[in-house]
Amino acid sequence: MQKKHPYLKKISNLHSFLFQRMLPVGGSEVSSLLYWRARILFAIILSSALFGIFILASVIPLAVKYKLWGLLLFDVSAWILCLLLLILPRISYMIRATISVLAMYGIGVIIIFSIGPISGGPAWLFCFSIFAAILLGPRAAVLAVSANAIAIAIIGYLIHNNLWIPLSNLFTAQQILATGMNFLFLNILITLSISVLIKGLTQSHEKEKKLSASLEKSENRYRLIADNVADTIWKMDMNLGFTYISPSIYQQRGYTVEEGMAQTLNEIVPPDSLPKVMELLGEKLNLIETDNPDGWEPNIFEIEQFCKDGTTIWTSNNVRILQGSHKNPNGLLGVTRDITRQKLAENAKAEAEHHLAEQKKHALVGQIAGKMAHDFNNILGAIMGNTELSLLDCKEPETKNILKLIFEQTIRGKNLTKNLIAFAKHQEPKQKFFKISKKTELVINLLKKDLKGIELITENDLNIPELLADPGMIEHALVNFLQNSIHALSMTENPKIVIRTYSINDNICFEIEDNGCGIPKEYLENIYDLAFTLKGSQDTAGSYKAGIKGTGYGMYNIKKYIEQHNGNISVESKFGSGTKFTIQLPVIKKKPIDTKTIQIKQEKKYFGKYILLVEDEQEISDVQLRLLKSEPCNHKVDIAKDGKAAINLFNKCEYDLISMDYVLPGSINGMDIYHHIRKTNKTIPILFISGNLEFIESIKELKQKDINIDHLSKPCQNKDYLNSINELLTITLR
Repeated sequence: MQKKHPYLKKISNLHSFLFQRMLPVGGSEVSSLLYWRARILFAIILSSALFGIFILASVIPLAVKYKLWGLLLFDVSAWILCLLLLILPRISYMIRATISVLAMYGIGVIIIFSIGPISGGPAWLFCFSIFAAILLGPRAAVLAVSANAIAIAIIGYLIHNNLWIPLSNLFTAQQILATGMNFLFLNILITLSISVLIKGLTQSHEKEKKLSASLEKSENRYRLIADNVADTIWKMDMNLGFTYISPSIYQQRGYTVEEGMAQTLNEIVPPDSLPKVMELLGEKLNLIETDNPDGWEPNIFEIEQFCKDGTTIWTSNNVRILQGSHKNPNGLLGVTRDITRQKLAENAKAEAEHHLAEQKKHALVGQIAGKMAHDFNNILGAIMGNTELSLLDCKEPETKNILKLIFEQTIRGKNLTKNLIAFAKHQEPKQKFFKISKKTELVINLLKKDLKGIELITENDLNIPELLADPGMIEHALVNFLQNSIHALSMTENPKIVIRTYSINDNICFEIEDNGCGIPKEYLENIYDLAFTLKGSQDTAGSYKAGIKGTGYGMYNIKKYIEQHNGNISVESKFGSGTKFTIQLPVIKKKPIDTKTIQIKQEKKYFGKYILLVEDEQEISDVQLRLLKSEPCNHKVDIAKDGKAAINLFNKCEYDLISMDYVLPGSINGMDIYHHIRKTNKTIPILFISGNLEFIESIKELKQKDINIDHLSKPCQNKDYLNSINELLTITLR
């Protein structure tokens, strides 16, 4: 840019300095009318001061020559006044303007009386009223016109009465009067017109200022809201490019406004959500003119959006059309709200509802299982007990093998029943040391009929330590694993199962691997879900032989067992090629055992005690009676088949131990009998024999309070029954 010459710069600074003295208070805005009035006044005074020098230069010699001292005094005084109005400080705009217009009036009057009415004087009076209107407003204009009218009237009066004969007498009195009236008429018209114009401009300007202030206030309010609202407000053009984004995008997604404006949709929305967003926005932007533009309702949709740190948030987007000319859309206005917390709450609620539904399902199955378990276990108990007794008496090898087969199948039936019961109740694992290889041998023995035709390979590390776990749970898990492998091999030409046991990193591991149908990749995460199965009606790929069905509880229970033992389970499978399950359980070192104590315990056998047997199933009570009364126990036994009979016998006799079922005919159950006994005898040992789920859940807490009770689930083996009785007597009689 070209710099100003120093001299010109000084003139410009002086000009600005002098002009500032003309400005009225509150009229410093360039857009205000007061500012431009001051500009006009400054131009008049400055021009008069500058050009007055040239006028004085020509007037002074003439005035001196013709001795016109009055004219000289007036001209010099007028110039000095003009100069003072220009440079004096602390004089208000109104005083400067008033003095200026009055000076015009004075000049006009003096010229008229000096030269005559047909001279330049009337022009000064004419300008006097006009500038009064411009510089001081309508009231001053009316006063100026009135002053002009008075001046013309006085001049007309003096001329008419021959009291003043002007220097210019070229015109008659009638001509001068007509000229004066025309002057006054035009002066009034122009002055009033300018006054009205100035007033109108002033009012319009004030309205414009108010409107502008209001719009600015509204814009500031809108900007304040848009810039500080938690939601992100944005605009898009027809090409889906951003034209505005509120600063709240930083709080919401971590981007600055500039970064957000530069983003495209595929940088904002995850790929799986992009087609949906493009479809929704495209539908809006492709709208054509309709008879009802107001029908363009806002569209609300929920999508995920990327944040700057790479995470995503869930957002609700309210999008509406920006209407342009001819009622056609010319862009979009949207509000984006972060609803991540709401989504999390919804998901948590859905999960809670699902969990509640599962719990209700569990409770329902538990109720059914509880009712089934008692009757079914009584049947198994009778078969198991009598088979064991028969094995003791049987001498024929062929018959003995059949009895062993029956006994093994009752064990298998017991394990199958456990699948349903284990799902329906939460059972704390018992802690016993045993060899995992021995348990796998037992399970293989139980399922050897089903394993016929399958190549079975066992790889057992003989040096692995004993496992501290619940034998029943581990046995149950192994049975389920092996049954699943057997089912998976039903359509395989050369079926093979490999069972491995080993230890690694303080963990005891066992693997079961088969070359069966395998598990499709998409279902690997679901195999532990409750009621999930790929067998039966769910076998859409034809992987299993017809007739093979799944309960959906086996893998669910296995996972629960392993987690209860602080272990973990993993699976490797390829559809059509086979499956391998690996279970790891922590090694718990065995504490040293006092052999003397073991010998003492082994020597503590109790014989000839008086026992009350409470059992309504004749087949089971017969087995229990024979066990208790036979060698080497030789106990004395009374039998009660219902609760009332049991209470009556207890009240009459002094027993050493009570053995009873929980579910009994009539209104009195085993727990009622227990409470009746404990009212008078706090220490007599009581052994509950029951598979009822309701009872199993309640007995856990009761056993913590009463050390003189124990529980066996039906069906139980005869040796377990006698050992439990002996252990209870040991606790009570030691």
